[in-house]
Amino acid sequence: MNTEVLPDNRTLPGHRPDSRPDLAGIIDIVNDSAGPARKTISFATLLRDLREARSLTQHELAAAARVSVDAVSALERGRRTQPQPHTVRALATALQLRDADRMALLSTLGRAGDAALEMPSRKLTPRMPSPPSVEVVGRDDEVAEIVAALGTTPGRLVTLTGPGGVGKTTVALVAADVMAAERPGAVYFADLTDVTEPDDALAAVAHAAACAADTVTRLAEHLAGTSALLVLDNLERVTACGPHLAELLMASPDTVILATSRVPLRVRREREVRIAALGPRAAERLFGERLAATGAPPMGRADDSAVAQLCRQADGLPLAIELLAAAAARLGPRALLERIDALTELPVAGPQDLPARQRTMAATVEWSCQMLGPAAQRLLPRLAMVPGSFSLDTVDAIAAPDAADAVGALAELIEHSLVARADGTGPVTRYRLLEPVRRHAVETLEPADREHVRRGVARWALRAGREHGARIRGRGDMTAVERVETDRHVLRLGFDHLVDTGQYDAAAELLWSVWLPLWMTGHTHEALAWTNRLYEDDLSEHGRARWLVARAGSHRVAADLFTTAERAMRLAERIDDSSLAAEAAIFASAAALRLEDFDGSQTLLARAEVLMKKRLDVERGVWAAVHVPIGYGDGALLRGDRAAAARHWRAAADTARKLGSDFSVPAVLAECAQAARSEGRLDDAAVMLAAAAELSPQQDERPRTHLACVAAAVAADLGDVASAQWWEGVAGSEPAPDSDQLGERFRELVRRAETVSGRD
Repeated sequence: MNTEVLPDNRTLPGHRPDSRPDLAGIIDIVNDSAGPARKTISFATLLRDLREARSLTQHELAAAARVSVDAVSALERGRRTQPQPHTVRALATALQLRDADRMALLSTLGRAGDAALEMPSRKLTPRMPSPPSVEVVGRDDEVAEIVAALGTTPGRLVTLTGPGGVGKTTVALVAADVMAAERPGAVYFADLTDVTEPDDALAAVAHAAACAADTVTRLAEHLAGTSALLVLDNLERVTACGPHLAELLMASPDTVILATSRVPLRVRREREVRIAALGPRAAERLFGERLAATGAPPMGRADDSAVAQLCRQADGLPLAIELLAAAAARLGPRALLERIDALTELPVAGPQDLPARQRTMAATVEWSCQMLGPAAQRLLPRLAMVPGSFSLDTVDAIAAPDAADAVGALAELIEHSLVARADGTGPVTRYRLLEPVRRHAVETLEPADREHVRRGVARWALRAGREHGARIRGRGDMTAVERVETDRHVLRLGFDHLVDTGQYDAAAELLWSVWLPLWMTGHTHEALAWTNRLYEDDLSEHGRARWLVARAGSHRVAADLFTTAERAMRLAERIDDSSLAAEAAIFASAAALRLEDFDGSQTLLARAEVLMKKRLDVERGVWAAVHVPIGYGDGALLRGDRAAAARHWRAAADTARKLGSDFSVPAVLAECAQAARSEGRLDDAAVMLAAAAELSPQQDERPRTHLACVAAAVAADLGDVASAQWWEGVAGSEPAPDSDQLGERFRELVRRAETVSGRD
């Protein structure tokens, strides 16, 4: 028998008794009034057939409905017979069922299906919003901005956006309370957390306004003349209702809407106000208040530093601060800080009066991740591997081979407030994950993806290191120096992978490429830590020469520096690499000066000049061309001839300018001054700083900030506390004092250093 007879004598063509009917047959059977036919179709069978009729796999349906594959499998096998109402609605939406089809699916569940048809009512009872039950810290400016926007925004729709846990709901309630006091009219609050359908969102708003309306027109009629403020909380799952809200505002000119969502609604009437994380002072105050509320012993001064660091770990997110304060109440701030890096989740749950999704940061981040598309879901944990800011170039390397989708995925993460633009005025826009988001997301990264990210970052780091190193050595490009400084944590991640996977020569090349800008920006200890991860027996001759040059440049002890630099120079000459040999000779010369071997230093500098002129095109070797006169100036200073030293340093700056380079001689002198300070030569350090200030470009604040930091350290070593504090203020001020005032201050620092050293 090749056909199956249906109750009304219709048949499904080609259907055998042991096969499943097509979609039309399923719906006909389920909708038929004959009782026996209805009982033969189970929810499991119908769900499976609806899925297969749309050519979907279980994985595809699970992804579309945002449920687990195990949940779909259990439902289709009949192992799970009482699914939650929101799960049923999500599956029906994912299957794009028409009203009749949806009713057919739900009717197989009996009373459970009736529950699935109902709107969640837990938080939709009509009520006026209540102010937060605890004191709100650090939000006065945001509240004032929101209240002003609600009164002046032409579209009368203000949406508060920001990451989970930043306090959008709290700020909205405070703003609504202020508005209620200033503006006549009803205020209604609707929490749409459990609403998943845009059409259901309108019903939820109507319910909150004590109305049974099911259309925009009827709701507008209900609100007419009431000057209503609708506070709509947690709209992120139903942002598609934005056009309905815009239509409601057009039909109800006296109504104002204040919404909260992790993403904007993207309608033209909308004014978006982003709720930022708390600043350091407000964060520490909130931590202290929440800690005191637990009855914990009062904090002492010894705890202040730990609290400040914990607030930085929380990245200013109020929810994260509350959770940390709850844990600190049990363990103590210092003990918690000591273990914070080892904790994947805090040992104390958050307040029970918060929603379940906000009792841990993991739950909060997971809630946000559920609303991301596949590309953004893949990218987020990969970005979490980077412990700091990153550029678009880094994103491409991390996302490969999905780089084509990387920019769109990053934009989605930014819109969901999981990634933010980093503060800074550098040459390249940078981005970062909030630290609580990063800590959770990195834990979700699969081992295979983790290795994939490390490989991609290592490839990027080697490529970027080569490019930056060539630009710095060849053209004296200070922009490349800045790029290395801001990217050093990402470069370190790539370097570690090269070492961990036995790519020692590649690691040595990356080290040599970036150690110079690390040295120039005061990160000598970091450069030395890199060198300590490599062993010369693992390296080829070329790799060993590069490693020795970097190690020489990172040494502070003169004898070690001289020995290492001389070995590097001889090895570089043997393999016929004049660039490396010239670098090594320059550092060996500097070491000879520290050992008071003035003739040896001069001989090594002359050797560096020969190497530079013999094999290097000066236009592509600015670093060596500038450092030779800097070395001569350092030698003149140690011999007590400050006038000659100044002439040599001016010659170095002139050489850079003639070669069309923005190479910063002041930056090099600042680092040399730091070295002189570490050797106790405070007067020489002060002279170098004064000369560097004289050579600093008028419009460039970067070297001045570096000089001020070193000057503050020198003044502190001299015991001049007032001057040290003044220099610290200069380093952190914007803009800096004028050149005349700085010049006089540097000369005063020289006089003070000369007096202390007995060379007045």
